[in-house]
Amino acid sequence: MKHTRKDLGNNKIEYRVEIAPEDVARHHNAAVKKLSRDVRVAGFRKGHVPPEIAAKHVDPSALNDQAVNTAVNATLVELINVEQLQLLDRPDVTVTKFVPAQTLEFTAVMQIVPSVKLANPKKLTAKKPPVTIDSQDVDAVIERLRTNSATKKEVKRAAENGDEVLIDFTGIKDGVEFDGGQAKDYTLVLGSNSLIPGFEDGIVGQKSGAKFDLPLKFPKDYGVKNLAGAAVVFKIVLKKVSSVKLPELDDKFASTVAPDFKTLIDLRNDIKKGLTARAEQESLQKFQNNLLDELVEKSTVEVPEILIEDQSTALEKQFSENLAYRGLTVDKYLEQEKLTRDEWVEKELRPAAEKRAKTGLAIAQLTREWGITVSDEEVAAAQARILAQYNDPKLIERFSSPEALDQIRNDLAIAKVLQRLAELNS
Repeated sequence: MKHTRKDLGNNKIEYRVEIAPEDVARHHNAAVKKLSRDVRVAGFRKGHVPPEIAAKHVDPSALNDQAVNTAVNATLVELINVEQLQLLDRPDVTVTKFVPAQTLEFTAVMQIVPSVKLANPKKLTAKKPPVTIDSQDVDAVIERLRTNSATKKEVKRAAENGDEVLIDFTGIKDGVEFDGGQAKDYTLVLGSNSLIPGFEDGIVGQKSGAKFDLPLKFPKDYGVKNLAGAAVVFKIVLKKVSSVKLPELDDKFASTVAPDFKTLIDLRNDIKKGLTARAEQESLQKFQNNLLDELVEKSTVEVPEILIEDQSTALEKQFSENLAYRGLTVDKYLEQEKLTRDEWVEKELRPAAEKRAKTGLAIAQLTREWGITVSDEEVAAAQARILAQYNDPKLIERFSSPEALDQIRNDLAIAKVLQRLAELNS
């Protein structure tokens, strides 16, 4: 193989390649052998026709296509290895000269991964958030445990704070039901502050069987833009009121949570230990993500348009799937947010896609510079941990696919990069 390289700019390279005559002939003969398996010639069994005879009965166009494709593909693999290229897309190949079994020349235009000028990963300023677990955090968990163990009894009196109610409700805004504002047989503990301010207070004093309207206003900082600060009416049907009796908070209660707990202090200590471990993990993850964000922000990362388009497609698919769980579509979301598709792409989708692409390029650069690898054994162990969580055959099949294994390997490599980044800045 002989080749020359020409830089076309924008991370595109053109190679002019000439395949050695002996290799052209070799691929030609291999193509003849492959196609001869289906050739029928009188006096020979199918699949046993000698190549020199089969060549005369093979469609010349099919033979040339087979020979050229295998020769070009094999040569491209060799070229990519020799030049140590990292491609973003399939090469655009044009055959410029071809003489069957003798000569084959082609050009290949390749979009390669751009160079990344990383900031010094050892000199980042992000700090790991401190972890503090106080008695109130422990109390909150204990109250949830008590609530889960509470005894409930239906009552006919008016609902009070602390009662559990069963309701149907429908939210109305400007005379129209709004998405996400409906529920059937919804269980709610009054005083839990689970819903928007005023909702639970509006049920207090009502009896089972009551049907009433509850005018409210959503908080101005509510997460759904078209509901933030909006005046609405909830039509409520109160189906059942139950008193809730919490267990006494004592050593006996602690032993009902787990036999190992002999005293309430044992329970509190175990809860604090668990909360601390979880908070430490969350703090570490936030620290790693902040370091990575800072590194990307301080680095020079040129992002090819093809990567932004790929990430935009992936993000839109993910966003659409998340909306579907809420019973929404992208079009409905845009209508609620009063955005055109172009505005959404410009303000939200494209910036997120560009950041994601930059982050991916930075991680890939660190992976190469630090020589990070993931063994087959590590992939298998991670896959086993994932599969142990599921009994659904479809999910098991999904996480056993080659694509899933590639994703697991990629995730493990990213985790190693983030771990190293944190170690360098701790």
